Amino acid sequence: MSKVQVLFVDDEPNVLAGIRRMLHHKRDEWDMYFAENGFKALEEFKTAVMDVVVSDIRMPVMDGIELLEIIRVEFPNTVRIALSGQVQLTDVIKSTRAVHQYITKPCSSEALVEKIEGALGSREVITDPAMQRLVTRLQTLPVIPEVFHAIELELAAEDPCMKTVAELVSQDVGLMAKLLNLVNSPYFGLPQKIKSIFQAINLLGINTIKTLILSEQLFDEFEQRMLPQFSLSRLWEHSFRVSSMACFIAECEGLDRETALNCRMAGILHDVGKLILVSGFPDEYSRVLRMVREQGVTVHVAEEAVFDTTHAQLGAYLMGLWGLPGEVILGIGHHHKVRERALSVPFIVSVADVIDHNCVILHPEYVRIEFQESLMESMYEDGYMERWLGYIQDHWETMTNMPGFKMNLLKKEVA
Repeated sequence: MSKVQVLFVDDEPNVLAGIRRMLHHKRDEWDMYFAENGFKALEEFKTAVMDVVVSDIRMPVMDGIELLEIIRVEFPNTVRIALSGQVQLTDVIKSTRAVHQYITKPCSSEALVEKIEGALGSREVITDPAMQRLVTRLQTLPVIPEVFHAIELELAAEDPCMKTVAELVSQDVGLMAKLLNLVNSPYFGLPQKIKSIFQAINLLGINTIKTLILSEQLFDEFEQRMLPQFSLSRLWEHSFRVSSMACFIAECEGLDRETALNCRMAGILHDVGKLILVSGFPDEYSRVLRMVREQGVTVHVAEEAVFDTTHAQLGAYLMGLWGLPGEVILGIGHHHKVRERALSVPFIVSVADVIDHNCVILHPEYVRIEFQESLMESMYEDGYMERWLGYIQDHWETMTNMPGFKMNLLKKEVA
């Protein structure tokens, strides 16, 4: 296997020397290059096309944002990571198009390696060269919104302040209003009316709020570009239901809080690849929808026929570039490929997805997603499905009693 090509850019020689020493143990796996400014960094691309570039943001003459924007245009397959100290919100906003993820200074070698390998690991989801070319065809990739970036930076601090996080969210009045509307919706079933973002953070946790911010921005970004026959609101509602049910299943099985949060995040983002395909390739995606309508195949089967990839793989690839947790990436990428029963994030998200597709019938010709028959039978015989459906119904009465949600459909079919 060829080595990974990694380029580090910083105008301070001492910082580069520190990184060189810190990552000495990776020399057998990585070819590492070091440049003291943007111009020298671009010269290094004549030596090798970099897999990853880690650049400081604040540099004289050509700053990191300008450098990473040039790399984005000329070398779109390169993972672009910003490594910087204190950054103003204006810097974050300027860099959202060019940067896949941020790392704050100072950082440990373990944290740096984890970020780089995590981003590279997303490529394992898409290994076929034709599929990778599909990604590079996208003129623009969706970027993590500036509020999300700023929150990431605050949480990376030694003693993050929840009040500061709440204030960051409150800088976007529209986003704040949408978040308060969401947390007060039946999906969460909270016993009291939430009147402030600070209160929402205390009750739901910062990771849930981050998930909502990310998903809200993603869905909102594509609203004006969708196909006429592609319902963004239905996709959002489905994703939110899957997110909530996945979290309930994790709770039912007594899984730890981190796993439950990963289930919630993977659930809400499991179909994000559809937004990428609809936005980037509307003509091709119209063929996907026509195949679903005329041939009765599921969406991911039709996507495979048209694109040689699926929304699950593409979504996992992009979320990996953004630095989301590995379990979340697996949950997104494998929610249609689960073959064995295990209380993992991919399995739980897959179960929640199947439950929703079978309990919410959007129209008479709706194509349902189903498990492999042997897997479904074992889940029913061992009482898992019965227990999970009962737990969801007991803990989410407001939602399961809404018109159009028929929890008993799946029970009858499995039985």
